[in-house]
Amino acid sequence: MSEHRLTPARFFAAWGVAFLVMGTLDGLWLGWLALDFYQLQMGALMTDSVRIVPALAYYLMYPAAVVFLALTPQPATLRMAAVRSAALGLAAFGVYDLTNLATLRGYTVAMTLVDMAWGTFATAAGGSAAYRWVLTRAA
Repeated sequence: MSEHRLTPARFFAAWGVAFLVMGTLDGLWLGWLALDFYQLQMGALMTDSVRIVPALAYYLMYPAAVVFLALTPQPATLRMAAVRSAALGLAAFGVYDLTNLATLRGYTVAMTLVDMAWGTFATAAGGSAAYRWVLTRAA
């Protein structure tokens, strides 16, 4: 695979794909598939409704970090894009979850492991999609 220059237009296109994929996956995961698990594990720590401003800040920043840190310079293969994105996801979610486990009463090992696995998967999916649908296309 030839390496393409990451122009601002390609960066924002890749960010947009990662944003859509990760946002959709998280919406399904947090809003439906794992909602009961998170409510059970987090109890009173969980808010009744999502705080939009911090959530939006996260979804604006994190996909940009995935494109910049995991996909630059551009990996040679989709597999490498997935591996680099997964590694970033594991590190990012690991920092969050392990810090919570170390400092918050009631934050469980189960919550830590499930959330780290989810973050690894969702980040790999977003980074892989951005690579496949944007970065492998001719500039």
